[in-house]
Amino acid sequence: MRVRQLESFVCVCESGSITRAAAKLNIVQPALGSQITALEQELGVQLLDRSPRGIKTTPAGQYFLEEARDLLGRFATIKKTIKTFNNSEPGHLSIGLTASLSMLLAAPLAQEFNRQNLAAKVHIIEDISHNLPERIAKGEIDLALAFDVASHKAVNCTPVLTESLFFVTGPATEFNKQGPIDLAELSRATFVISTEKSHVIQLVKQAMEQLHLPLDVTYQIESKQAIKGLIAQGTASALLPYGVVAREVEAGTLIARKIANPPLTRTLFLLQPSGHPISGHAEAALKIIEKFIAHLADNIAFELVEPADKQRLYRGRTSQP
Repeated sequence: MRVRQLESFVCVCESGSITRAAAKLNIVQPALGSQITALEQELGVQLLDRSPRGIKTTPAGQYFLEEARDLLGRFATIKKTIKTFNNSEPGHLSIGLTASLSMLLAAPLAQEFNRQNLAAKVHIIEDISHNLPERIAKGEIDLALAFDVASHKAVNCTPVLTESLFFVTGPATEFNKQGPIDLAELSRATFVISTEKSHVIQLVKQAMEQLHLPLDVTYQIESKQAIKGLIAQGTASALLPYGVVAREVEAGTLIARKIANPPLTRTLFLLQPSGHPISGHAEAALKIIEKFIAHLADNIAFELVEPADKQRLYRGRTSQP
C-alpha cells in the first residue's frame, strides 16, 4: 500500500466519480481505476460500489476512507517535522484562527513571533471553527484556536477559555444602556446576521426556544462591515463575539452588552495534532500563544478554563528546533 494509492482513493471518494477524480489528479481514468482495484485486492474487501451514476463507499470503504484521511494527515505532519531537522532551511509553521480571534490576535502574534525571531516562517490562517480540526488532521495547519469544535481522533483539543457573547446595538436605540442585558429582552430587538449556519446564531436560537421567545432575524448580510453599518444606524442589532466589534465599541460608535440570565458562552479550544511529538518550532509558538491566552483572560469577554484534569498545552517535543 502506497501513499499515492491512499491519495487516489480519498480523491475518488470526495469526487464521487473516478472520471472526475482522474481529471483532478491529472492521470488517465484506467490507471486510476487500476489503483483502486489493486487496493481492494490487497485489502481483500470491496471498498466502492460502482454504478453508471457514480461511486459510493461500502461500509468497509467508509471506514477505510476515515483511516486514509488520518494517515495522510499524519504523513503530511511527519514531512513537515522532518524538515525541521535540516538547519540549513527555515522551518514553516501555520497557525489557524477564527475571524473574531484574528481581529484580536493576528497582528500581535505576528509581531511577537518576529520580535522573538522564531526560527520558522509563520503563516497565520483565518478560517471558521468547523474547518480547523480537519485542516489540523490533514497537516495543513500546525496549531489552531477554535470554538466549540467536535472531537476528532487525529486532533488534541484542549479547552483554554470561555467567551461571553454580546448583544451589539447602536447608540441611538432603546437598548443603549450600560451593563448586561437579559436574554429575554432580545425578543424585542430586530437582528441582522451573516448566515443562518452561524454557530453563534444557533446557540442564541436554542436558548430563546427554551424560554419560548421569538428571535426576529430580519436582515442577512455577508459583509461584516455592512452589518456594523446597519447596527450603527440603529436599523438592527446583532449577536456577536466582542472581538468583532472591539474597535467600534472603544470608539463609541457601537454598544456591546454582555448577555445574562442566562449568560451565553462558548468554549475556545487549542488544537494540535495527536499521536506524535510536536516540533521545536511548534513548541516555541505554543509558549507565545499561551501568553496571549492569558492576556485574553483579562478581556471582558473571556475567562480561563481551569478544569481539574486540564491537559497540558505542550504534548512533547523533538530534539531539534
